[in-house]
Amino acid sequence: MFGHNQMDFLNDAAREWCWRWSDRGRRRNRERADAELISELRWQWRSACAGTSLSQVVYTPSGTTRAVPMIGHVDLGPPVTFTVRVRPGQTLDDFVAAAPLIAPALNAAALQVTPLVLVPQWMRVVLLTKVPQLTGT
Repeated sequence: MFGHNQMDFLNDAAREWCWRWSDRGRRRNRERADAELISELRWQWRSACAGTSLSQVVYTPSGTTRAVPMIGHVDLGPPVTFTVRVRPGQTLDDFVAAAPLIAPALNAAALQVTPLVLVPQWMRVVLLTKVPQLTGT
């Protein structure tokens, strides 16, 4: 075929196919690792909040359980940022008061909690790796 061996074309096609396949595999592995990190973050959040004033005891037919603010969207950053749905009756002050207890459980130095302006029942939580310096006057 015009100076080329048929195996040359098959090898080129096979190499292209393998490259695409390996790219898909790397992407799939990265997505799987991200999903595992998000799942672990949700469990750490739930465990950390259970010991604070953010958790509320809920009585169900199967027994009592603790209800904590639910994590919505997670951005693995850096920095790691996620949104949290506020439980009825909770305020920004409740989150700020609980942040020093929750941060070590999430392997963070501190938490920055801000309300979402357009959606008042959601808070944005940022995991800070360094404690912010307070400037004195």
